[in-house]
Amino acid sequence: MKIGIIGAGAIGLLCAYQLNKKHDVTLYVRSENQFKKITENGLCYTFKEETTCVQINVKYFSEWCGKEDCTIVAVKQYHLEGIFHKIKQFSNDMMSIMFVQNGMSHLSAIKELEFRNVLVGIVEHGALKENLHSVIHTGIGSTKMATIKGEEGSNIVRELIESDLSVFPFIHEPNYELFMQKKLFVNSIVNSLTSILKVKNGELLKNEQYKKLVSLLMEEIIQVLTLSKEEAIEYRHYCFQIIKNTANNKSSMLRDLEAHKTTEIDAILGYIIKRAESIHMNASISTSYYYMIKGMEQGEEGSGLNC
Repeated sequence: MKIGIIGAGAIGLLCAYQLNKKHDVTLYVRSENQFKKITENGLCYTFKEETTCVQINVKYFSEWCGKEDCTIVAVKQYHLEGIFHKIKQFSNDMMSIMFVQNGMSHLSAIKELEFRNVLVGIVEHGALKENLHSVIHTGIGSTKMATIKGEEGSNIVRELIESDLSVFPFIHEPNYELFMQKKLFVNSIVNSLTSILKVKNGELLKNEQYKKLVSLLMEEIIQVLTLSKEEAIEYRHYCFQIIKNTANNKSSMLRDLEAHKTTEIDAILGYIIKRAESIHMNASISTSYYYMIKGMEQGEEGSGLNC
């Protein structure tokens, strides 16, 4: 299958390396510098301290025209608006497109796209972009995916599952809103608290005082999402498991702040706050953490943060 990947951050590089084992992958980048680095050095992948570099097709995003069987959009959510104009030019019946962003605030815009086959996914792997052409696979998870619209989307899902990549499995989920909400729950807690406290994920459970903060934020978000008692138990367990599995990792939001980059807080806690407003609930904890992180972003502007 021909696969295009738009975005060469940590997740884009990881997806490109893994999928290139079984598919014809083209990686689309914006930066001339990144294009040259990948072209000259290949795409380098490190797992368990072993590094492998492979040659991969790389093109500029301006060259993308939707000819692949499936295009995976792996940019940060706040960059989506900037590429929508381009991809809407090629909303032909032959193309499938999958979005793998954090949060859920982009779903309404995605549903309006006129592509026949639109899919969403969440990548639960740990990945760290070491440099412009290198990615470190810091934790094995899975990529969950679902079709928002289009009968042929199921064919794409089947082909990805049948890729049978040992450390990069794909899983089909029947209800995209449920699995995305579950991931949103985790991101709202882990990304927010690790960014404010400036700690690795595992500290949230290791430190008893931080664990109390986790519980307080959990309970508020459970109310915002109007989860049943059974769902709340399931979500808590899932969150604790993710924290344990990624204990030695820094969250993507903390890494963004350390690199003086814009975070995805609007797509994560910003979405939670809007959900709370829609049910006339005052999500005071989420709101406080949201403004803390927005303030931390502004505080880094003098250090080179590009908003």
